[in-house]
Order: sequence, then C-alpha cells, then structure tokens
Amino acid sequence: MTDIAFSQVSGKILMDSLSLPGAEIKFKESDKEVLADFDGKFYLPIESENENDNLVISYADLSIEIENIELSNGKLNIGNFEIPYLKDISIKEFEQLSELEKESCLPTYCWGQLLGYFYTNKLENGYLTLKCKEKITEFEFNPTTKTILVDWNLIK
Repeated sequence: MTDIAFSQVSGKILMDSLSLPGAEIKFKESDKEVLADFDGKFYLPIESENENDNLVISYADLSIEIENIELSNGKLNIGNFEIPYLKDISIKEFEQLSELEKESCLPTYCWGQLLGYFYTNKLENGYLTLKCKEKITEFEFNPTTKTILVDWNLIK
C-alpha cells in the first residue's frame, strides 16, 4: 500500500498545443477538484483508498473521462493531454440545420461579429491527441452530456 499523504495524479492540459489554464480536474468518486494553473499543469491529490477511479477533465461544456486509472502506485503523471475542439461550422452550414439541430449550437463571436457556430453534438476531429503526438481513436463521445470516455489502458 502506498502512503496516501504523498499520492497524486499530475499532468498538463493543452488546447491547440497551448497551455489551458482553468481546466477542472477531479476524480469521479470525489468532490475534490483542482484547476490547471497558468501553464496548464495540475496536481490532484489522491485522497481515498481506491485503487481505481475515473479522472474527469472539464473545460467549458466539454468533459473527458479517463476510465480505470490505476492509483495504487502513489504518483501518476498522465503527461500532456489535449482538450479537443467541438465541431466548428459556418453561418451558412448553421442555416441549413433543422431547428432541433440548431439548439445544439453555440455562436462564435469576435469583437461582436458572428463568425460561425460550435456544433456541440460533434467533435472537430475523430481522435484525441495525447502526449502531443499520439492519436487515440478508440473513445466514445456522448453528445447529450458532452462527455468523451477513453480507457486508461489506451493512454498509458
């Protein structure tokens, strides 16, 4: 058994290869959460005796749940983890959607000008980028909850 007082999960959260401060990180079975710092780095203490848990990384309306993380080693660095983008569509594409599909879109503005929309039911790419190079395609995206599920065994 490891010394829980010094146990932690750490890593760095990125978006478009840039640090993503403010991303929320927590274990699914815990109320304790931390925010990524200015450099996108986080350190989340392991506070329970659980040997497995799911790590949840959230930013804006999107969450990534890494299932089956092994916590028995005491310290775990998940490395660089890239938050994916939601599908970006043009104003013209938005206008062609049904009213129901339009409800799943968020407008994108720059200086008050409408540039397009984020279609929250789809991801921009069909892969997750891990450690700045590896592309994981074996994951599930739930468009209703805006949650990506990926198994830890594909990442480690």
